[in-house]
Amino acid sequence: MQTPKQPSSAHTVFGPVLPAQKSGQAIFVLCLAALLPCLSACKKEASFEAIETDANGYLCSKCGAKFYTDRSVFLALKCPKCGQDGLVGVVAFFCPKDNHLTLTGRQANAACEKCGAPLSGMRLPREKDLKAWGATQVPK
Repeated sequence: MQTPKQPSSAHTVFGPVLPAQKSGQAIFVLCLAALLPCLSACKKEASFEAIETDANGYLCSKCGAKFYTDRSVFLALKCPKCGQDGLVGVVAFFCPKDNHLTLTGRQANAACEKCGAPLSGMRLPREKDLKAWGATQVPK
């Protein structure tokens, strides 16, 4: 006794495919493959952008002096100006209300320098931000 020829599993799932359908499906698959990198394009996430910087900012809590260094250089706790312990790292907050960037050594309860609105969304300031804030560069 002969058993009837079983259809392939692809034939069972997708049914018979005519030659015209094959070429249309192939074009669709090729277009989808070409567009896939565009749909999943690499974008910088906000969290990574917030920690990327080209400088380190510092504020002396004793004398109020503002400093910055290259990203690869870190200062100890002693202020280069007054010699006291009290340097704190500087962070930046962007105010969506008036588009002002507030730099501060305090990270809690930050308020916009311009309008006084409470701020959130901390990020590290860049060298241009630190210069505009009045910080001076500490040599290596």
